[in-house]
Amino acid sequence: TITRTKYLDRIIELNGTPDIKIITGIRRSGKSKLMQAYIEYLKSNFENINIIFIDFMDLAYEEIKEYHALHAYVEEHYQEGKTNYLFIDEVQMCPKFELAINSLYSKGKYDIYVTGSNAFLLSADLATLFTGRYIEIHVFPFSFQEYCQYYDDVSDKDKLFDDYAIKGGLAGSYAYRTEKDRTNYIKEVYETIVTRDLVQKYA
Repeated sequence: TITRTKYLDRIIELNGTPDIKIITGIRRSGKSKLMQAYIEYLKSNFENINIIFIDFMDLAYEEIKEYHALHAYVEEHYQEGKTNYLFIDEVQMCPKFELAINSLYSKGKYDIYVTGSNAFLLSADLATLFTGRYIEIHVFPFSFQEYCQYYDDVSDKDKLFDDYAIKGGLAGSYAYRTEKDRTNYIKEVYETIVTRDLVQKYA
């Protein structure tokens, strides 16, 4: 695991700005890990903060996958006198999430961060979804430089680049030892994007 400094530094720059921070990218590109790294940064560097975190991939939040319930949950967890940070991971799993986000944003009480897959948060759609100011942070799969950092190896960059050209930048595939298993992982991510995300969005 590596800290994706370029992206983390960008989010840190935006801390406290009056914008909805939207972290986008394809599946498995590292959006959730980036959000977690930023939360750890906040906990380590700031006092008197309240972090409201919602992960819609976690069944614990199943009951608030409805925008009224989402709104009520956040308001219930607001703490007066503190800087309130709101983090929502995989926000697209809550239908009409933008209605809750826009309402919460309008109150001016929260520093808001959300993640979502490209299929649901296309750049062209953001201005339509969000009535308030927003900034998009687009997360890409590993660059070659990050690939070298991940393996902590710069001894033979030509060989490393050849390996990177074959394996690609989806770090989740690096856990597999055989090329067949890595290829299957990448194929499954691609098929999920095409057969589930895009079909669900445009159905």
